[in-house]
Amino acid sequence: MQNEIKKMTQLLDEKGKIAQPGYATKMMYEYNRENIKASPFAKKEWDFYQIITGDYVLKFTIGNISYVADFSAELFNVKTKELYSFSRMRMLPFESIKMPLSPEPESIIKVEGKDYEMFFEVKDTYRRFFLKATDEKIGAIDIDVYLNNDVTNEKMVIATPFEKKGKFYLNCKENYFGGKGRAWFGDKCLDIDESATATLDWGRGVWPFSQEWFWGNGAAYVDGNKFGFNIGWGFGDLKNATENMFFWNGKAHKLGKLDVEVDTNDYFKPWKFKDEDGKFEFTLTPLYDKLADTKIAFIHMYCHQLFGVYSGFIVLPDGKKVEINNMLAFCEHAMNKW
Repeated sequence: MQNEIKKMTQLLDEKGKIAQPGYATKMMYEYNRENIKASPFAKKEWDFYQIITGDYVLKFTIGNISYVADFSAELFNVKTKELYSFSRMRMLPFESIKMPLSPEPESIIKVEGKDYEMFFEVKDTYRRFFLKATDEKIGAIDIDVYLNNDVTNEKMVIATPFEKKGKFYLNCKENYFGGKGRAWFGDKCLDIDESATATLDWGRGVWPFSQEWFWGNGAAYVDGNKFGFNIGWGFGDLKNATENMFFWNGKAHKLGKLDVEVDTNDYFKPWKFKDEDGKFEFTLTPLYDKLADTKIAFIHMYCHQLFGVYSGFIVLPDGKKVEINNMLAFCEHAMNKW
């Protein structure tokens, strides 16, 4: 059930299907966009970053889903619920926003409007996020943040087909450790330093209009070691691979299916996760439900993103059991029509 891709391969065949569905720990897929066989309204491409430092979460998004693009930055505190949010949209952007074909260095995405300038820059040693804007509610927004980037770091890469013809999803998720910079939202300033951790969600694909999924991710320093994880389920044909992995000091360790306990009638009950081989077992105790409920014409994006503390353990390949307690991370439940 876990088809690992170990050499570079083109993502799509001539019919627009994923040639080799599976997973990798590096970007082993060439995103040959020219082979997409779908309506120009169906393509979805985004770069999303989330940084956690202390009790604060800082998010950045540049997303292009063909009929609308979103450029946003958000800062909130999971305990006090303090919140600052900036967003601008562009209707019918299509190919006017040049999204990179790979999450790997080097690339830049830049967007701007009458009251904002924003870009993401990826280099061998850093990932930079820049936003300068003016907002009626917040005032001046000035963000310039660098994350440490290590090209040897392993990540979760997955190519997932859907049942419907011409639909596919190429996804890369990676954790980062440490950075520098500041994020100003009006009078509020957040400093980013070496204690910060982050995740990238890089997505390219053609999705069915209605989709539901669960996704969890987190990273932390554990006794001087770098730990991260990625879990997800609920969408696409996953018979060739799951996106479940944990990471230890830059190396990826594949997980199979998860047994999951979650009550979608009460998101604040503990969430429990256990992999089928006993290498990953955690309980998430939610603190904050960052609900997103956005409606634009026929589009409806609805997501409960539960931030809280993860406690549990992993088992390393040498059999060593590592306990991890009170790690701030999240798991979300999304039900989108987009």
